[in-house]
Amino acid sequence: MIIGVIFVFALGIVVVTTIALRKTELTHLEVQLKGKYKDRVGAKFAGSETCKRCHERRYLEWKTSLHSRMMRDVKLDPLSNISDFETASKTRTFKKEDIVYTLGSEWKQQYLKKEGDKLIVLPAQYNVSSGEWAPYFPDAPEKRDWFMECAGCHATGVDPEKKTFVEMGIGCEACHGPGSNHAEAVPGYEIPTIIQAGRLTPAQASQICGSCHTRGRDKEGGYAYPVSYQYHKGEANLRLHFNEVSPSNGQQSEYFWPSGESKYSNQQYLDWRQSQHAKVGVVCVTCHNVHRAKSTLVSTEVSGPTGVLDAIISKTRLFEDRLCKSCHTTVQYRYAHRIHTYGSCVGCHMPKVAKIGEAGDAHSHTFNFMYPEATIKEGGLDKQPNACNSCHHHKDKPVQDVVGFLEAVKQNDMPRPFTVHQGLR
Repeated sequence: MIIGVIFVFALGIVVVTTIALRKTELTHLEVQLKGKYKDRVGAKFAGSETCKRCHERRYLEWKTSLHSRMMRDVKLDPLSNISDFETASKTRTFKKEDIVYTLGSEWKQQYLKKEGDKLIVLPAQYNVSSGEWAPYFPDAPEKRDWFMECAGCHATGVDPEKKTFVEMGIGCEACHGPGSNHAEAVPGYEIPTIIQAGRLTPAQASQICGSCHTRGRDKEGGYAYPVSYQYHKGEANLRLHFNEVSPSNGQQSEYFWPSGESKYSNQQYLDWRQSQHAKVGVVCVTCHNVHRAKSTLVSTEVSGPTGVLDAIISKTRLFEDRLCKSCHTTVQYRYAHRIHTYGSCVGCHMPKVAKIGEAGDAHSHTFNFMYPEATIKEGGLDKQPNACNSCHHHKDKPVQDVVGFLEAVKQNDMPRPFTVHQGLR
């Protein structure tokens, strides 16, 4: 009898508890179902702090990246200014107190001054590697307007007409699009309310990176970045929003070397489009991890004298050769490969011929080998650099000597007739 009473009592407790838990679940479900949106239409920029609520790990990874530190407020973060104002400089014509924002921190740093509702780019930049000041558009007829020339690739949620932005730096929404609808999505519709590069075609995914890593003019307002595209990333064609510079439209000598590689750092997308990688669907995120601050170290052996530094800065998924050989597993050590087994795929196929802060501090992204013969044809290294002379071992060698050495290697390694192999690219 007593056992029966205890059983009934225990059963009652289980039933009551189950009902209470069920009511709690229904309450949570009702809260979730109050989501408003099922698509991206009309979405606004909400800021990366909003993304952090659900994506804390990704947020923390991004927070240590160069993207997050692209633009900083010197009042909120006094240490963001890393330049030398103690040493006298004829190039620097402004004071430290004039600066309200800094731009960049790894290769170079530039500075903004506030004038009314405008932000003006000051006419000198600090090159980090050399520790020297260099002119930045000092002879421009008008003061360089940041909202016209730079804002869209240094801040997130930029409105150049109102001269406002939602967030400093390249925030989550700079790549994933405005996220307000995603933050209030109806359960089950989280995916359609945001852009994720992994769900896009290779062309669409690369255009997201290309919207900043390119050069040209916005088709609507003439800005130096695609203004309207920031609301349509992942679904629109970048070319419909932006007129890109190109070697074929009379701009070759200004922005490109005669061989087609870019002269400046923020043209990686234009280089990539020329490459075999682009044709087979190898895109930016195939090699680069856009969230993490550094590469994954799989070995203490790193090719090249600056392998670790380059990989950390560019956030490649693996270090140099190990990244290339994760796909190019059948490369034979023949021709130039045979004499560079100690070296780097990147050193020859991505030579530093572009400029970020100083000439030759940024890699080419066509992945073509730049032949020394082209340097001779164009009249010198200042007119056409090549992969061989960009290496620390060959940079002081006469170009003719490098050409002769390569010819000897080919003759030793290739079947006859040798002449049919000359000039192959």
